Amino acid sequence: MKVLLMCLSLFLSTQAFSMGHGKGHKGFKRHESIITPKELKSLIKKKDPKLVIIAVASPIQYRTGHIPGSHQIWRGDYTGKSSEGFGGMLASKDTFQKLMRSLGVDNDSKVVLYDHKYDSTRVWWAFFKNGKKDIRILDGGIAGWKASGGKTNILAPSKPKAGNFTAKFDANMMMATMKDVQKARKNTSKYQIWDTRETKEWTGEQLKKGAYRKGRIPGAEFMNWQKFRDKKTGEFYDAKRIKKVIAEMGIDKNKKHIFYCQSGVRTTVEMFSLYLMGWPEENLLNYDGSWIEWSFHKKNPVAKD
Repeated sequence: MKVLLMCLSLFLSTQAFSMGHGKGHKGFKRHESIITPKELKSLIKKKDPKLVIIAVASPIQYRTGHIPGSHQIWRGDYTGKSSEGFGGMLASKDTFQKLMRSLGVDNDSKVVLYDHKYDSTRVWWAFFKNGKKDIRILDGGIAGWKASGGKTNILAPSKPKAGNFTAKFDANMMMATMKDVQKARKNTSKYQIWDTRETKEWTGEQLKKGAYRKGRIPGAEFMNWQKFRDKKTGEFYDAKRIKKVIAEMGIDKNKKHIFYCQSGVRTTVEMFSLYLMGWPEENLLNYDGSWIEWSFHKKNPVAKD
């Protein structure tokens, strides 16, 4: 009987976290993947031993004020280099597993990610690639936390006990390779390719550090990441507004969608938003090499205005 009650208690606790803020937060079908500052405060107050808060922030951003108890990671921690030698690619399974274990992440941890700009969705995607899908992103990031009256610390918490998270890497999960993009350009009946960068990058006026040529992938459509998330407040737009974007841009739910930016970070803002809307994850593909890889290979065509 005791064992039964313990199992029931654990199930209810897990359900309470996975259900998040009740039915249909912002109208999202998968609302359990996003969490509000108010709800996170409640979880912190309860001192749930399974809660792990990760700040996806640069060391300077983190030291100027972070959510109490959160652990910091930045791009170099969860990325690696391609065979050609350029960085920004998703790190290996072993590297990602080691990183998350060092943060105290277990297989059943309740992980909440937050950021200062748009990086948390990249780590959400990395978790998906490595087999853990029950990840929550703080709506509004650090800006939303502060706006809600949330306190911040400048000192990092003590090092946690090593976690037991076991990465189960899926090479095909939500990712496109350069070859996939090359094939997709010739198969528009099944694919749409989206450029999620800023306007000047799209037109070829600006070349960001790390890329090799100005311009864009021919055949791609422009859909800036800010159509899905407010740059100032850090909040994701609600389902009603995203539905308008879907209609406006002609995003076809029956097709597979490949997203690219400079290095596969901004792409994940759009992917996460459509995932929240209930879109099948197998149709949302992040071109991990993005413009850095595409522009590196001279055989790849480039378009400019």
